Amino acid sequence: MIKKKNKLTRYTTMIATVASTVLAITALITVYITISAWKEEREANRPYFTFQDSPEVVDHESPEFEIKFTNVGEHPAIGLWSKSIVINADLKTKPIAINEYALVNDIPKNASATLVIESDILKKQAAEGTVPPIFVVIVLRYEDPIIDEQFEQVLYIKWNGMEDGKLLVTTHAEEEEKQKINNYLKRHKINL
Repeated sequence: MIKKKNKLTRYTTMIATVASTVLAITALITVYITISAWKEEREANRPYFTFQDSPEVVDHESPEFEIKFTNVGEHPAIGLWSKSIVINADLKTKPIAINEYALVNDIPKNASATLVIESDILKKQAAEGTVPPIFVVIVLRYEDPIIDEQFEQVLYIKWNGMEDGKLLVTTHAEEEEKQKINNYLKRHKINL
């Protein structure tokens, strides 16, 4: 009878051990899923900049690019740094302008920052009434103070220039143009 009781005890112990193991694995999976969802939600709330209005060229006599960025993320952005590179669309000459800017103020949710890009070369060409098409590459780097992470965005814009004193449209560069621009930047050893 004691042997039967020992067998029953062993079976009960085995079943309890297997059940405990299954519950422990289930708990670990639940913790993993919860942490993954939390990380995704945290990433989704990060600061992210979009154009408030389409980028435009203002002022016929001295063309300037005026670009308004809006933080559409839930978290604020701090330490916004930008680099703008203006190059002829033919990609055969040196850059027209390379400028860096830093904004010290925080940019909370739905707040905007304006970037103005100007160039003496473009002013001279505009005075003559014709500006050939150009590309503008804008690099934005900023930090999310809540999750203590840095982010980078690179934007490629094409301005079709000026003909007979009339400003032409500004658009986003196409994928093929983006590849050509990146090759140009590598060839000229320009780091973003």
